[in-house]
Amino acid sequence: MTTTDPNPEYRTWLTSLASGRRFGDGDRLGTANLIDEAARRRAAEAMVRGDAISLARPLVAQDSPRHDDKAGFQVEVFYTDGPIGMGSDHVEFDCHGRSNTHLDSINHISVERTWYCGWDVEGTDGPSVAYLADHGLVTRGVLVDLPSLRGTDWVDPETPVTADDIEAGLARSGVRFEPGDALLLYMGRDRFEAAGHQYEDLRSGRSMPGPGWSAARWIVENDVSLLCWDFLDSSHPSEPAAAVHLLIWGIGLLLVDNCDLAAAAAATRASGAITGNL
Repeated sequence: MTTTDPNPEYRTWLTSLASGRRFGDGDRLGTANLIDEAARRRAAEAMVRGDAISLARPLVAQDSPRHDDKAGFQVEVFYTDGPIGMGSDHVEFDCHGRSNTHLDSINHISVERTWYCGWDVEGTDGPSVAYLADHGLVTRGVLVDLPSLRGTDWVDPETPVTADDIEAGLARSGVRFEPGDALLLYMGRDRFEAAGHQYEDLRSGRSMPGPGWSAARWIVENDVSLLCWDFLDSSHPSEPAAAVHLLIWGIGLLLVDNCDLAAAAAATRASGAITGNL
């Protein structure tokens, strides 16, 4: 366990990434820029069986990030009778927290009141999920099964996920990660919670499983377009706080939080293929 604060050096690195304007001044897409024609073709070529596997967890009504009395998810349904009946609904959904699966867009994390690429948090012309919808997020997904690699049921909270772990997972399968691919990082959250453990946030003061700074550097250096993960950032004291999440601000990294990757991991174990269309 480290006895020094890991955050200052990390923040210097992060600030350098941000000031480098990886995708140019005024960019509104972040790592979605990496999803180009070649990435989409690669996604289509990765489809060989046509199976559909959801990466979403079941919606739950708790874990509201507002910490008020409103539910994290609720739906009201309505029916209008007549010669032709019609059903409709009204949905409320908290898009963040540690329960429901959701996309972190690039106007989710700010530093010193700026979003990614220096956009002012008070501005109205900066990045929006609408730009991502127009661009389209279709690419090849590459799954790394870390419990299988480590021979454990889930990633040990005291051993954060590293770049070497990711490289070992890819080498084991013989797959080369290409720029613009999505990285699916399976860390065994389903088994962790099934065993009775509670996935707590940073305020608990307890170490929780997840990737640290080394993995964050790998994500940057290997041009990951989307990170789909079940556990979020490591909360080990040797690691900077939110080492991966802060890449939203640093490079416009797109995250899909709270994925349920168990079915995808089982399918890759059965088929031996760790890629598919996302």
